[in-house]
Amino acid sequence: MLNYLHSRSVQREFSESQPELMDLPNQDEKALRSDLENIARLNGAFGGRRAVEKIFHFLAGSQPRLLLVDLAAGYGDHGRNLIERARERRGEVTVIAVDFQFQTLRLAREATLSGQKMFFVQADARRLPFRDKGADLAFCSLALHHFTENDALAVLREMARIARRGLACADLVRSRLAALGIWLLTTFIVRDPMVRHDARLSVRRAFTAGELTTLARRAGWPELRQVNFFWFQQAVLARVDSVTRA
Repeated sequence: MLNYLHSRSVQREFSESQPELMDLPNQDEKALRSDLENIARLNGAFGGRRAVEKIFHFLAGSQPRLLLVDLAAGYGDHGRNLIERARERRGEVTVIAVDFQFQTLRLAREATLSGQKMFFVQADARRLPFRDKGADLAFCSLALHHFTENDALAVLREMARIARRGLACADLVRSRLAALGIWLLTTFIVRDPMVRHDARLSVRRAFTAGELTTLARRAGWPELRQVNFFWFQQAVLARVDSVTRA
């Protein structure tokens, strides 16, 4: 940790030989559920949930019914929250929750109420089994840092391929300050071993704002907008429909 903070440059530290624990198959189910629940609580407490809500409302506009593909959906807490927020506004959101890990999808399904229009698909975010422009919106939250740069580019390209109205990718920001904040959080507040390991690794794997914006441009995202949020979070988003109507 100290070596990282004192290094002259904050290089991205990514190695496929050192995965995050939640990416490993055949996890202890109790530990994985605890990790997912902790991440959901952190999303609520540190603004991640609210940030996704703001992005959604910006991209959704006044559309009463939307189909949203949520990539690397994890526990599905963002999707469930958006379904409820839309319901409060007398709208309707159907969420397709995509994740590569079957075990994670099963736990997300168990946490979803039967009346919520949320469906679960096990798939690789780099090669989605959906037709071109088959969804209104495509979201990816706190997941892009799990990929190599080339694979992250593939994910962003797939998002641009399937979404006809809007795109958004939210993630951590890599910086010394963010690394220190995550270290303090996982030392004194959240002590779950899996969260501690993965969170500290995640912030070193994250992209800077410039890197994320460059990747989205290379992936063909139109009318790109970059937004910073509190607690070392950022997002890139794009409205596709404004381009296709022109």
